[in-house]
Amino acid sequence: MSEFNIQAATEDGVCHIRLTGRVTFTMSRRFDAFIEDVIKQTLSDIIIDLCKAEHIDSTILGLLAKIARRFIAHHHRKPILLSTSEDINILLDNMGFEAAFDIRDSVDAVPFYLEDIPSLAKSVPMPETLLEAHSELMDLDERNVDRFKTTVETLRDAVKRESS
Repeated sequence: MSEFNIQAATEDGVCHIRLTGRVTFTMSRRFDAFIEDVIKQTLSDIIIDLCKAEHIDSTILGLLAKIARRFIAHHHRKPILLSTSEDINILLDNMGFEAAFDIRDSVDAVPFYLEDIPSLAKSVPMPETLLEAHSELMDLDERNVDRFKTTVETLRDAVKRESS
C-alpha cells in the first residue's frame, strides 16, 4: 500500500478517524488542525482506526496522544484505538499507548463513508507542531522521555530561532 491518508466522519456523536498507509510528519500540520477542530466538538466517543496503517512515525503518534489526553480530560475515559497489525501493536505498547487508549481489534460499527480531512493552504510541518507532538509522547509515558529528549530540545531551539 503506497497511498497514505487520514479520513474521518462524525456520526451520532462519535468521531471516526482512519489512518491508512505510511502516515508521517508530512501530514502533521493538517492532522493537528483537524484535531483542534475535533477537540472543540461535543462528542460521546472517538474511534481511531489504524487497521490499514502500515507505518506511523513519532510525530503522528504524538498527535494521537494529544487526542487521547484531551478526550480523557473532558470525558474521563479513553478513546478507542483499533489495530490489527502486530507491528503497530508492538509500537503502541512500546510508546505506552495503553495508558491513553482502549486498544481493540474491532468495533461494532464504522461509518460506511469517511472523508479526507481538510487540506491546508500551507501544509509544511511547523517546528511548533513537531515539538508539541513529541512533548505529548514524553508526557504519555516516562520511557519516552529518554527516547525523545534530544529531539524535543532540538525542536525547542528551532522554535526559539524562528520566533527571534
